[in-house]
Amino acid sequence: MSLRREPAVAAGEPVKQTVPTGFREGWDDGGTGTGATLFGRRLRDLRLQAGLSQKQLARSSTLSVRAIRDLENGRVRQPRADSLRLLAAALGLSALQMNQLANGHSPGFLAGVAEPAVSGPFIGREQELAALTTMLGAEHHRLVTITGIEGVGKTRLAREVGHALEAAEHSTLLWLSLDDGRHRSGSAPVGAPEQPEWLREVVHSGPYSRRRFVETIGESNSLLVLDGARPEDGLAEITAHLMAACPRLRILVTTRNPAGMPFETLFPLAPLPVPPSDTESPDFDTAASVALLLAQTKRIQPSFRLDAHVLADVARICRALDGLPAALESAAHWSLIYSMRQLAHQLTTEPLAVARRPQGGHQQPDAYASVHHTIAALSNRQRDLLSTMSRKTSRDMDGYWSVPEVADEMGLTAAECADDMYHLLILGILRRVDHHDVAMFRVLNIVSTVGQSAIAGQNAAA
Repeated sequence: MSLRREPAVAAGEPVKQTVPTGFREGWDDGGTGTGATLFGRRLRDLRLQAGLSQKQLARSSTLSVRAIRDLENGRVRQPRADSLRLLAAALGLSALQMNQLANGHSPGFLAGVAEPAVSGPFIGREQELAALTTMLGAEHHRLVTITGIEGVGKTRLAREVGHALEAAEHSTLLWLSLDDGRHRSGSAPVGAPEQPEWLREVVHSGPYSRRRFVETIGESNSLLVLDGARPEDGLAEITAHLMAACPRLRILVTTRNPAGMPFETLFPLAPLPVPPSDTESPDFDTAASVALLLAQTKRIQPSFRLDAHVLADVARICRALDGLPAALESAAHWSLIYSMRQLAHQLTTEPLAVARRPQGGHQQPDAYASVHHTIAALSNRQRDLLSTMSRKTSRDMDGYWSVPEVADEMGLTAAECADDMYHLLILGILRRVDHHDVAMFRVLNIVSTVGQSAIAGQNAAA
C-alpha cells in the first residue's frame, strides 16, 4: 500500500494554496505549528468515529478528498453552509449536532476513545509522564510498552500521556482495552463504553480489520493505546505493520508481561516511593505514596483528620502495601470502617484483607490478583531466586539485596543472576533503591505474601 505524501517545503518558504470550490479561505494559525483548527480536529474525530477514511467521507459527501484533507489539516478553516450540510449528512449528524459543530461546540462524539473511569488525583508520576510524552513526541520512539505489576498505575499513566499529547499536539487518542473481556470473550463488560468496530477488531480479527484501521487513520496524527496486552496477542507484528502503514501513528502498550515486545520499547513502571522505615522521620508526607493515600482518604472521608500519630500509621500502611496505587485506594476505602492504626496493625497479620477491594459496585482486579499468573510464567530458577529473596534476610539494609549477594546465595554467576533479576524487575515484582552507590533490590511485600503459596504450588507441579 502506498501512501501519498505532501511535497517537501523548505522552512519558511511560502506555500500557495488553492482553496477548493465551496470553501472559504482560512487564516494563519498564529505560528503555533499545530495546523488543524478546532473544527478540523472535530471533523477528523467524527470521521474516525464513523470508521470512514478521507476518501470514503469524500465519496459519501460528494466533496473532494482534497477538500476533506484541507479542512482536517487547517488549510481551510470552515466550510460553507452547503458543504457543511453535505458533511453532516454523510456523518449522520442531527441538525443540532451540525449546529454545534459549525459553532465551535462538541457534537457529542468521541474519536474512538473508550477510556476506563478513574478515581482520585494523579500523584507522584510527574517524571514518568514527562518522560513518556517526550519519548512519544520523538520520531524514533513511536512505540512504547509500559510494564509493571497489577495495580501499579499503568492504565492511569497511559491515560494521562494520551491527554498530554492531545493537548500539546492535537493528536487523536484511540483507546483499546484488551483486558476487559471484550475481545477474548466476544462481549463487552456491563457499562463499558462502546468502541467503533474498526478499532475493536484491529488486534484479533486479522489483516482485513487492520486494513480498515489503516485506511481510516491514514496520515492522521494519532495515539493508539493498547491497554492490558498479553503475550498471546502478538502485538509486536501488529504494531510494526500499523506504524509502517500509518506514518504519524504512535502506539502505547500497557502489559504485565512484555514477552515478545521489542526490547527497546520497554518502560518499567515502579511502585510509588514509600517513606523511610525511620519512624521518627519528619518527611513522611513528602512521599508520593503517603500523599496519594491521604488524598484518597480525604476524598472518601472528608472529615478525616491528620496528626503526627496518624501520619506514622499512614507511613506504615504505605510501606506494607509497597506504594501500589490500587492497594492504597483499597486501604482508603477500608478507612471508612477502620482507623489508620487498625489498618496498620491488620497489615501485620492479614495484609491481603487490606489490599483487596470492598465487595459491591464495579469490581476491578485486586492489587495482588495477577501474582499467581506472573509467578506461573517464571522459570524454575527465577522462582527459586524469588523465594530466596522473600524468605531469607539479606546481609545488608532492610531486606534489600544486591546482585552479587543474590548470586552468592543462589550459587549463580553474576550474569545469570543479573538476567533473572532484570526480568523480575521488568515484571514489576522487585523494588530498587540505591544505597551507597550500589543498586539494591527487594521483593514487594504483596508478592512475598501471595507468592510463597504460588511458588510452592508451581514447584510441586514441576
